[in-house]
Amino acid sequence: MILFFRFFFFNIFNKSLIAIWIVLSPGTALSLGVDGKAIEGVELYQKHMFDQASKRFLEAQQEKPNDPKISYNLGNSRYKQGSYEQALQSYSRSVEQKPSSSVNQRTQYNIGNTLFRMNKLEESIEAYKKALELDPDDMDSKFNLEFVREQIKKKKQEQNKSEGNKENSKSDSKKNKTAKNKDEKSKKEKKKDSSSNKKSPSLKNNPNQNDPKNNPSKKTKTASEKMTKEEAEQRLSLLTEDLKQFQRKQALEMKSLFTYQGNDW
Repeated sequence: MILFFRFFFFNIFNKSLIAIWIVLSPGTALSLGVDGKAIEGVELYQKHMFDQASKRFLEAQQEKPNDPKISYNLGNSRYKQGSYEQALQSYSRSVEQKPSSSVNQRTQYNIGNTLFRMNKLEESIEAYKKALELDPDDMDSKFNLEFVREQIKKKKQEQNKSEGNKENSKSDSKKNKTAKNKDEKSKKEKKKDSSSNKKSPSLKNNPNQNDPKNNPSKKTKTASEKMTKEEAEQRLSLLTEDLKQFQRKQALEMKSLFTYQGNDW
């Protein structure tokens, strides 16, 4: 039983490695019958001589411009060269030339691989779906489809995280700017208050200088005015008394003039 599980796990692991490798590789070249230049291209492709293989496929394409297999093989060799734009053009041309169902399925699969290499993940998913429509049992297309979906999911998560960091950075920058403006405003106000105090030191040193209690000259002046009024009243009172005495004296003198002063016999 243990050996069975080891064998089962080993098979799954190998299939996963193969599938991952397929994501980064095109399909194999197709046999092209007795066409000399096309056959040479396939042989060069199998020897990993992709530059020379592309040249042979181009020469064969000039002789048979409507052969979808030649376009497919040319796309594979260009893919191996790293010329993904040109590879995509060759695969698209193969599809337009209405190949057989099997060739079309392989072409769609390789289109998905090419778009993945070009970082066009959403478009590569559509290509893998088309490949699965033509062959629902193609495990490589299924794996690649799920693989690319996971890549898109991770990319979105990283993008959201990056945007969140940018927002936090903007918020912190705004807070720092606000705090800086407050500090500058506070410094300006303090400087303004200091300048105002320098211009009027008397206000700072004598805050109660207008208070009558703290102004002896004003207090003395008020007392002086009060004493003058009392003296005036006293003088008026004395004058009144003198006038009364003078009137009494005059009355007595007048009385004496009209009084009989002789002896009463």
